[in-house]
Amino acid sequence: MKKWKRFFPDRNQIEALGTIKAGVYCIDTNANPEWASVYLPTRTGEWIALTWNYFDIEFKFETYGVSIELVQRAPTTLVDAGNIGEFEHIDFYAKTEWTRPAVPGEVPSDFEQIIEAAGRLDEVPTDAISVGTSLHAVVFRSIGGDSDVMICIDDDARFSLKAMVGSQGIEAIRQTCDVFNSVELISWEPPV
Repeated sequence: MKKWKRFFPDRNQIEALGTIKAGVYCIDTNANPEWASVYLPTRTGEWIALTWNYFDIEFKFETYGVSIELVQRAPTTLVDAGNIGEFEHIDFYAKTEWTRPAVPGEVPSDFEQIIEAAGRLDEVPTDAISVGTSLHAVVFRSIGGDSDVMICIDDDARFSLKAMVGSQGIEAIRQTCDVFNSVELISWEPPV
């Protein structure tokens, strides 16, 4: 029987993200790495932080994802990292990671006979042992679609996020993820 865990922000955190205002987003120059969190100002003067995080699916198998944190007061060492234009909605990209038994000869015989893989929900094999789905990216969809901004896990840098602008890079990430709106993300539960 497969274990499937869900690592998504809760309803309050997702709804709070809808209160951000168009304009600059920031990183903390004192953080290590600087892109561990991306800070977004809200219309009420508070801050929302999108933060790199890891989650244990099971012993020795974790996934990386984005957490949404409500911040009363932002660090004083923030610097502008980019700009989010007026947006009409937010997309949430989820990535699923799983383990499955290796087929004979797939890994050396002295290794644990397990394969780890990642992708979309429809790619999870029926023989998966453990599965975890986490928030991989948040995309602010601009009015007209010409200046979308994505904040996502940076798979090339440890413990870090990155920002992407432009449809080509965002589309490449979308190909490896499932896309949810806020209502779908709040209500999604792992299959039984």
